[in-house]
Amino acid sequence: MKIKIVWNLAILLIGCAISVLHADEPTVVFQVNSNPPIWSEKTSSGGMGSEIIAAISKEMGIKTRIAFVPLKRLIADTTNNDVGNPLFYMNNQDFAAIIPIGVTYSTLFTYHKDVHKKSDALFGSGKRIGVLAGTSGTHAGLEKFGIFEESYTKKSLFKKLKAGRVDMVIDFYLPGKETIAELFPNEIDHFDFQLIPESAAPIALMIDSNYPDGARIGKRYQEGLHRIVKNGVYHKILEKYFVNTTIPPYWYADLLKFENLYSFDSGGNGL
Repeated sequence: MKIKIVWNLAILLIGCAISVLHADEPTVVFQVNSNPPIWSEKTSSGGMGSEIIAAISKEMGIKTRIAFVPLKRLIADTTNNDVGNPLFYMNNQDFAAIIPIGVTYSTLFTYHKDVHKKSDALFGSGKRIGVLAGTSGTHAGLEKFGIFEESYTKKSLFKKLKAGRVDMVIDFYLPGKETIAELFPNEIDHFDFQLIPESAAPIALMIDSNYPDGARIGKRYQEGLHRIVKNGVYHKILEKYFVNTTIPPYWYADLLKFENLYSFDSGGNGL
């Protein structure tokens, strides 16, 4: 069963603006909604995504800064460059370049008062499914399990799950576990999760078609990604965040698949 899931870690949704320090040294500013541990406003590293972007920028000598903004603002603003799942933006925006820098895998989270009586979240009908606002229309294949209930914050979703207002929540594995640990540190064992089959989605840098010299800048970021993958810096960043679990085995294959899908070598973004 193929399911299209929006990369909303911010889902990680990020936009981008530009400010100029010197005429020949622009600073690219990416906007993101905080979604630890991928995008973390409260840590010095900024989260896994921020570390990947910082490593690419250092490798290529690009001045980059991450700015955290509310999800509502990211959804409403279609004028900035973005970081997130291209499917979320492509209906409203054209891009000069789309450069995948990571992969996400969607997960169904459930809550059980009795840790010894967990049920299979994928079976049954009439389920109430909690999702981040703006993403419900992309969860093709899950409608038969129930109706979607939207919230603008992940904390709200998991509080609704524990209170029984929704039967399950769709989130990404690392951010979902992070939110549960923050909200309910003494009840982690009461939460269960199931990876949704074929749910891989890209985390991508997306440069607006009107952005000055956007295609060339995009290629610089792409080259920087290739370099840090080759020299091992990229893998070390992943290992830092997948501490108590393994890195998904098809991570690099999926990353390459999305890079080929959104290739802009032939001009434009290759869409």
